[in-house]
Amino acid sequence: MFRNAFLLATAGLALSVAVACGGDDGDSLDFDGPPRDPARNVPADQIGLINIIPAGSDWYVGDNNFVFGITNSKDEPQGGAEAVATFYDLSNPDSPRAVYSAKAVQSAPGVGKEVQHVHAGGQVHVHGGEDSDRVGYYVPVKFDHPGKWGIAVEGKLKDGTQGLDNIGFTVFEKANIVAPGQPAPKSDNLTKNDVTDIREIDSGTPPNDMHDVKIKDAIAAGRPLVVVFSTPAFCTSRFCGPVNEEVEALRENYGDRVDFVHIEIWRDFDKGLMNPTAREWLLWPDGSLREPVVYAIDKNGTVFNRWEGPVAANIMDLSVKAIAEGATR
Repeated sequence: MFRNAFLLATAGLALSVAVACGGDDGDSLDFDGPPRDPARNVPADQIGLINIIPAGSDWYVGDNNFVFGITNSKDEPQGGAEAVATFYDLSNPDSPRAVYSAKAVQSAPGVGKEVQHVHAGGQVHVHGGEDSDRVGYYVPVKFDHPGKWGIAVEGKLKDGTQGLDNIGFTVFEKANIVAPGQPAPKSDNLTKNDVTDIREIDSGTPPNDMHDVKIKDAIAAGRPLVVVFSTPAFCTSRFCGPVNEEVEALRENYGDRVDFVHIEIWRDFDKGLMNPTAREWLLWPDGSLREPVVYAIDKNGTVFNRWEGPVAANIMDLSVKAIAEGATR
């Protein structure tokens, strides 16, 4: 594991250099420059005060939206933190090499004041009001080779606690599921016109309004689209419903130029029957699947961007705005 190997390889150096170099113990975690190699200058008393938890898994050679959660020393989720992430090449595990650092941006799906949303059928659904500490942190990164990589995160929590944590992960040669730059599958997904009860294709309460369009038809018509794969009623991460709400918020802003589609993961949850469209897009070679995942597809039917995990509108907006204005991959 990177956490163990990395700390063993650098802990002594971190402790010996801490007095000479000091740590970034100011009021913020400002960053502007080359990789900062945080494990080599963090004070010893900041190690172990935060934990990071990757919230995605399909990292591959090329551009990625890396997402992680932050918890405190009691493993309690932490929103409102400042975080700088440094990525390490672990080709030589005895000498981790810092290659890229960047500020992470908080993504808080469903967090904020409660807002009433009226669905097409007249049902009133309250958006917002979610736990403000159950969030993710996104940072863009480009991996140039497959293999073992690591991430070290310097975080400052809302209560002022500063700490460092790191963890290892695998970068694949190719993406395991549909990824940016690839043609979007021309799925013949079920819409509300194909079922007698909308709850057959939407487990949300109430169901959302993103079941009007078949993916194959949007692609054939040259319409950009956003596709969210999630199961609000059965999502173990508890992010599916809030992520759906964030996509619905984007639909209100871009729905005249972009089609929006929600795909349930399960056709029949009790029987373990997976939705064929979910299988087409999200099934890993080993037969596993992760959710939620959101895709932005350009007018040419090419995947423009992709987000795993707890993604909010602030993270997706730039890409959705781009495809709405005709940008292509």
